[in-house]
Amino acid sequence: MVKALINRLALALIVVAGPNTATAAPPTQPARVARTWTIEDILTIPQVEQIALSRDGRSAAYLVRVTRSQDDGPVFELHVLDLQSRRDVILARSDWMEHLEAMPAGPGWSVLADFGAGVQLYRVSGNTPPSTLVFNPRPVLVGNVDGGEFGVTFTRPLRFGVAFYSWSPDGRRLFYSTLEASSAPPAIVANEPIARASLHHRTGPPVSVHFFMKQQQVAPVPVMTVSDHDRVARWLGAMPVWRADAIEYARQIDTRSDPTVQRFAWDFATRQSTPLPAAAGLARPAVIGPHGGTLAIDRLDNVLRLREHQPDGRVYDYGASEDTLSDPRSPGSWRASDGAFSLTAVRIPREARYALLKIDEAGHRQLIDARGSLRNCAFDSALHRGICIHEALDRPPQLASVDARSARVTDLHAVSARYETIAPLRITPRTWTNAYGFVSAGFVIYPRGYQPTKRYPAIIVTHGSDADQRFGAPSFQWNYPVQVLAERGYVVVLLNDPFTAQSPTIEMAATTENSCDGKTSPAEVRQLLWLNTVESMRSAIAQLDRDGIIDPARVGVAGYSFGSQIVNVAVTQTHLFRAASSGDGGFLEPSVYLAAACSYNAIYGGAPGDPAAAGAYQAFAPSYRASYTHTPVLQQLAEPLAIPTTDFYRALRAHGVPAEMTLYPGESEASDETHIFHIPANRRAAMQENLEWFDFWLRGIEPSSGPDGQRRQRWDALRDEARRDEAEPMSP
Repeated sequence: MVKALINRLALALIVVAGPNTATAAPPTQPARVARTWTIEDILTIPQVEQIALSRDGRSAAYLVRVTRSQDDGPVFELHVLDLQSRRDVILARSDWMEHLEAMPAGPGWSVLADFGAGVQLYRVSGNTPPSTLVFNPRPVLVGNVDGGEFGVTFTRPLRFGVAFYSWSPDGRRLFYSTLEASSAPPAIVANEPIARASLHHRTGPPVSVHFFMKQQQVAPVPVMTVSDHDRVARWLGAMPVWRADAIEYARQIDTRSDPTVQRFAWDFATRQSTPLPAAAGLARPAVIGPHGGTLAIDRLDNVLRLREHQPDGRVYDYGASEDTLSDPRSPGSWRASDGAFSLTAVRIPREARYALLKIDEAGHRQLIDARGSLRNCAFDSALHRGICIHEALDRPPQLASVDARSARVTDLHAVSARYETIAPLRITPRTWTNAYGFVSAGFVIYPRGYQPTKRYPAIIVTHGSDADQRFGAPSFQWNYPVQVLAERGYVVVLLNDPFTAQSPTIEMAATTENSCDGKTSPAEVRQLLWLNTVESMRSAIAQLDRDGIIDPARVGVAGYSFGSQIVNVAVTQTHLFRAASSGDGGFLEPSVYLAAACSYNAIYGGAPGDPAAAGAYQAFAPSYRASYTHTPVLQQLAEPLAIPTTDFYRALRAHGVPAEMTLYPGESEASDETHIFHIPANRRAAMQENLEWFDFWLRGIEPSSGPDGQRRQRWDALRDEARRDEAEPMSP
């Protein structure tokens, strides 16, 4: 819900890349049998979570999150593809799998998985059953569930025994963490623990995170124990770095949403930890350059430059660009064992896609590229061969071979061939420059059978910077069936925020919102981080109107999480939209101050009730602006902690604005749906509700009766009420 919420997927280091692009091998695509998109197609798009290359380079393992419409949740599959025969086999299935690695010594793969005893560390190889590497007999329940630790899994509640692991390069040592829940009876608490508990309507036990070092058959040795409030330790495994004589690890030392860490070294001989002299820094993984130093983004004379920093103070400068290094949606950084060059996964923000950047010892840069995106890559130690996911908005995911030295990309294996039978929709990349002078990137999806002489209703979908060349990513389109909307005759605009790297003022505003440094005023934070995106929407609508593509009187907007917050601002600050869908949001409402005081102080200049901030809340908080909108708003919720959402809903209804609020349930009364829906029935119903909402308000199509039998009656009443309000004369 909170924009700045940090998890293991949200730690990126912004750096830059060069313009040299290698030519990819022409893809081979089977002939497509023309058919159109359905909700079931969107529901069951496979999501490749991770790839690992075997030590001998002969096979690639990959984790796929699979949703079948008849199941009550996703299933994770561990596949292995023989790279010579291209034979694909499934080695294991589980309710949850993560952190896949090739075994550093011997054949097979290590993976965190739940095979019936909670999430433990296993070895999976060939046709034999998984064997246990680390087992914690007292796993901790994790998820939005009674008695569980609140955690981000995006699946049903799970019991975790082992939370993280890391092999030493030679495979002799294993660093891992386990979870332990307190068995003490509930205690009376005061102050901050109450504030933390109020963020969730369910309570869980105190949980500690225990880190161990295990060497071959020797009993594991404790390294440290911390509270699960240390998110760097809990969710990032303390960010270990292996040395010959020690392992470095990190601890969180503040309460920032973008955490600051202090690093320590645990000596193998003394078995003691000592703090490292390096200054505390942000919790971001190191990205290694061709000379073995750390790549970083530096702004020099208002120009972003990619530079490699050596421990002795030397700096290598690789030039200027705006691209993002090791983005969390496509992380990765590799250095050839002979030191000839390094590779890093990059995101190209102006084109909203992913590629690989190669930098050699002489500083020459080359972009290893293919149509659409290359993501989730894995390489052998010599960087002779790699495997990536090759995909695009109109291109189903394929495993592709990447020759890093020749920069050749060759498709190997379709992850789900059934999507090859869908006739591609027309999708074009776009950029828009808004009235503030900032650029947003995105895409336009045209209706099937688009006619240039006809104007179409349109829907803008947004979620921060997630609109990119990925095939049906739930982390972007959530429960908004953008492909089916295009099939039904809508122009669909996938729009990103103005990207941060283009301006130091946006960078400073983002830092202020996350760190409370006060260097950017609240008015500038609101303009640069919130209204900036709304102005990009205005520019997109105006451009598509000038091009004769859309009907500007029939435009809707949709977004979840941060996108939900942008939607709420857009409909209460402008009159651009005829209908809106706002998913599982609520940030910016005064009632969320307790969860994000730092960000609220940066946005509003103080707490609710602070006279100095009162004007800002009145001018910007969506519920306080309800009287300024006439846009019908649908709010879809994943959990019943709905105070901010309810505040907005009640404010809209108090001012006669059509509004609907829908809660989608968890597996039982004891658990909730997750922020990205994991229950297929819920996601199917939510997509159908969004289709009907926009059809009703933008095209006048009556909805179904809905799951409770009352939807049509309620929506007709909302429309009749809105018509009466429009007919009444405005008061002076």
